[in-house]
Amino acid sequence: MMINKMTVKGLTKKIILILFIIPLQTCSVAGQFWYDRLDIYLANYFFKYAEFSEEQKSYIRKTTKEFHRWNINLELLKYKNLLIEIKNLDDKTTSQDIKKIFNEGRFLFQESYNFFIPYMVTFCKSLTDKQIKEISLKFEKRIDKWESSLKKSKNIDPVKTAVTSYYQLSRFLGVKLTKTQKKELKRLYSSTEDLRTDSIEIQKVWNRQLISILQSRNKGTFNSEIKIHFYSLLNTEQNNERENVYYE
Repeated sequence: MMINKMTVKGLTKKIILILFIIPLQTCSVAGQFWYDRLDIYLANYFFKYAEFSEEQKSYIRKTTKEFHRWNINLELLKYKNLLIEIKNLDDKTTSQDIKKIFNEGRFLFQESYNFFIPYMVTFCKSLTDKQIKEISLKFEKRIDKWESSLKKSKNIDPVKTAVTSYYQLSRFLGVKLTKTQKKELKRLYSSTEDLRTDSIEIQKVWNRQLISILQSRNKGTFNSEIKIHFYSLLNTEQNNERENVYYE
């Protein structure tokens, strides 16, 4: 189960979106349907990285099912409370309120990411040389895609893009933003710095280091090295928290 920095950004958005539409009285049947199948959704996501054996696929399915149970038993109420905070946004909402909600959502994702790390360490030890090459190629193709996307977006206002994405997210969640809130979002994003190019370069380095560690998976220090590298992903995210664009 391979995850990298840009993937974390995309996967964070997807998981939070799914968990935001958890079954409340106001939630749709579609939201319930997707949440009930969260383990299947995540398993299929991981399957895209390489041609895994049936035994490896079974391990992934078992892990995502355990994650789903853990999420229901320990995390679901936290997401419900966060959803309520979002639904309670009004004209009195401040930039600090918005930051608080964002930080709470990021913390919840970090808890989910931390859940997977022990399983990823174990899984990585089962990879073959061929699968590591496939994962490396997958990373390269994604980098190419992000660089191509960045070139195409050079003439697009990043602030407008980011604000539009939040409008869409709020509509998806059934939250109607006021004129004051929309103005506040534009103000917040106008003060951010576009770090997309730097982020891609950092990603390239992180990917190369991961592949190098995977290639030495038979070393006695492998477990500690790969675990530290996975945790470094979130540390890098925190250092670059001002980035304003998600890559899919």
